[in-house]
Amino acid sequence: MNYEEAIRHYREGTATEEEKAFVQDEIAKAKALSTLLDDEALAVKPAPIKQAEAKEVKDAKQHIVWKRVLAGLIAVVVLLVVLGAVLGGVFGSAASYARDNIALHKTEMAAIAEEFAILDAEKRGYTVVNAFTEPPREMEEKFNFETDLKSSYYSYEVEVTLWSDKGHELDYEIVVNSHTGSSYVKEFEVDYEGRR
Repeated sequence: MNYEEAIRHYREGTATEEEKAFVQDEIAKAKALSTLLDDEALAVKPAPIKQAEAKEVKDAKQHIVWKRVLAGLIAVVVLLVVLGAVLGGVFGSAASYARDNIALHKTEMAAIAEEFAILDAEKRGYTVVNAFTEPPREMEEKFNFETDLKSSYYSYEVEVTLWSDKGHELDYEIVVNSHTGSSYVKEFEVDYEGRR
C-alpha cells in the first residue's frame, strides 16, 4: 500500500478501514522510533573513526604551520645570502678600486705625515728640533668607502713624535690619504716633561 496516498485519504476523511489501520500503524512505529532515539541509554557517541579524523586534522594543521614557518625561515636565509653576495660584490669592487687608487708608497706617506706634523707644531707655536716617524710597516691602514665606488681609497694613520726646543714631546697621529696625499691631525698630545 502507498503511504502517501493512504495519508492523503486519511486527512481528507475518505480513507478505507484498511488505509486507516495502515496509517495509524505507521504513526505508532514513528512514535516508538522517536522515543527510542530520545532514550539516554542509546545516546549517539561519535565513532572512533571520527575522533581519529579530528586528530589527523589537528596534526595536519600543525604540520602546515611548521611548513610555513620553515618556508619563512628559508626565505629569510636566502635573502640574507643574496644580500651578502651583492654587498660582498659592492665592497669587493670598492676595495679593488681603492687598491688601484693608491698613488703614494708608505715611505712617501710617512714623510708627508712628518712634514705635516712639523708644520702643525709650528702653527701651535713650537720650534721643532727633532722628529721620529714610526716605520711604514707599522702604519695602520683604513679603507674609505665612497658612494662612487671608483673614488674609494685607503688612508694610513702615521704616528709622529716631535721634540721642541724646550724639551716638550709632541705626539701626533696623522691620517694621510694614499691617493691624494692630503693629511689631517687625528690626535695630538703634549708631554711637557719630554722623554728625549
